[in-house]
Amino acid sequence: MKQDMKALITNLPKIWKLEDHVVGTDLGFGKFQFVFEKEEDMDGVLNFQPFHFDYWMLCLANWQPKKSQHYPSEIPFWFRVLCVPVEFKTAPMYESIGNAIGRTVAVDVEHSRVQVVVDAFKELCFETTVDFAGGEFYESEEAPVSLRYEKLFGYCYICFSLCHKDEECPLHE
Repeated sequence: MKQDMKALITNLPKIWKLEDHVVGTDLGFGKFQFVFEKEEDMDGVLNFQPFHFDYWMLCLANWQPKKSQHYPSEIPFWFRVLCVPVEFKTAPMYESIGNAIGRTVAVDVEHSRVQVVVDAFKELCFETTVDFAGGEFYESEEAPVSLRYEKLFGYCYICFSLCHKDEECPLHE
């Protein structure tokens, strides 16, 4: 509701450098649609997610008819995983962390990153515990790891929701 839909529809194609190759339409109720001349342009935009506009995250998806009223509600994020000991930096470990947050799409072990599709209507997770059983430096089996999202804007710092700002949070006192 806070988005200026006309500005969004005008400016996103410029941000994508596709202003002459895509047409946007306001569908109402906070939804919009872009029609691309070339499928490869659309694929390029979808692969470069996530996007934000005016400090609000956007859910972009290839159009599919007969979806729920909340469609689209998924946003792919890359996040860095901090505090993982070197001996546990493996693709299966990062995939396990990603699956605890959402649906793992890709793993970048070299840079300690995971790409995960998250449900924009659920709160974001910035910390989780990982079972480091077998590590020579851990007395207990579980230890916390921190998650740092890339390209994340405009979430509630109180409840970690993407749907409202702090001052509108139901938990705000």
